[in-house]
Amino acid sequence: MITQGFDFIAVMFGLCGVLVALEHRFKVTFFEWFPSIVLVMLGSMTLYTLGLWEFTEEVRLARETVRDNLIPAMLFLMSLKFNLALIRRLGARLIVLCLASTLTIMVGFIVTHLIMRNFLGEETPLTFAIMSAGWTGGTQNFVAVKEALSVTDDAMTYTLLMGALCYSVWLVIILSLKPFKAKFDKFLRAEEGGIEKILHSLDDYSSEKKVDMPSLILMIGLSLLVAAISNHLAASISTLGIFNEMISVIIISSAFGMLAAPTVLGRLPGSNEVSGIMLYVIVALVGAEVSLGAISQAPIYILSGFMILLIHGSILLVIARLLRINILLAGIASIANIGSAPSAAVVGAAYDSKLVPVAIIMALIGSMSGSFVGLTVSEILLWLN
Repeated sequence: MITQGFDFIAVMFGLCGVLVALEHRFKVTFFEWFPSIVLVMLGSMTLYTLGLWEFTEEVRLARETVRDNLIPAMLFLMSLKFNLALIRRLGARLIVLCLASTLTIMVGFIVTHLIMRNFLGEETPLTFAIMSAGWTGGTQNFVAVKEALSVTDDAMTYTLLMGALCYSVWLVIILSLKPFKAKFDKFLRAEEGGIEKILHSLDDYSSEKKVDMPSLILMIGLSLLVAAISNHLAASISTLGIFNEMISVIIISSAFGMLAAPTVLGRLPGSNEVSGIMLYVIVALVGAEVSLGAISQAPIYILSGFMILLIHGSILLVIARLLRINILLAGIASIANIGSAPSAAVVGAAYDSKLVPVAIIMALIGSMSGSFVGLTVSEILLWLN
């Protein structure tokens, strides 16, 4: 069993390397259904479930340090390809899709509680309300609503388990959507509004530059330096109480990249390759603390969690069809609520690095409404109960 921090990080890198190499080496149908980015997360979960590592203080510190510093480094590199035209093309549909995602999560919690309340605990109206705040706005909203409703940690146990496991499985599902984009978009009658053309033009532009060693070293060094600066600035800004530290880090590192995008840095090669490696490692680290064995500990709550996500996903697909928005944007809108800014950025990066700014905007919209959502759901559930 692994108990040392470096050994744990080495396994994460090794897992990513092996799976990416296998996908590149064997062009088989299996990898069309399960891309390496999905297998990395599933593999990480499976290895933890099998007990390959134990979360000692050293392992936990190594995981958090690497993850929390790679995220801003990755976002800086991906934001170097920022193009404002992409945001302009989305316009009002972006905001409508975000609000629809939030609303469908609220509906999911309310309907599921009505169906399952006879099998759940008496405190569930409050714990579900708290989780709805977390699933629409992130950790800071979760904590705020939990304090506002005066719910104890013990009462939250099963709902927290539901939230962690169902979110992780949902993240895997969202990451798996990219290979099926064409089929989903046919059903959704998606109108790209020039988005695909913009993305392809950016790909063509970046492919003109050949990746070389000086560019790679510069991108690695610069991105890590930006990550360090972003962390220090975020620690100061978070004391103002507007956003928590991680969201502040994401905003700052992305802003650095967007500001540098029009300069010579935005035209240098290597950013896609380095940020791609960081993305795989981050995904592995996200799954490294999720035990698939948790399913047996609170089956009714786990079932309820998947019911919430099924209701949310089904209604969101209908709304995406009405808006004629493609499945990738719908997936980002969903995970921007359920997983907050870091997960939205990871999914946006997995789909296409140019979608990262869109993912961050969606997550910020959710973070501003999360507390209101949680308190509203609590009032509705208590009234219905």
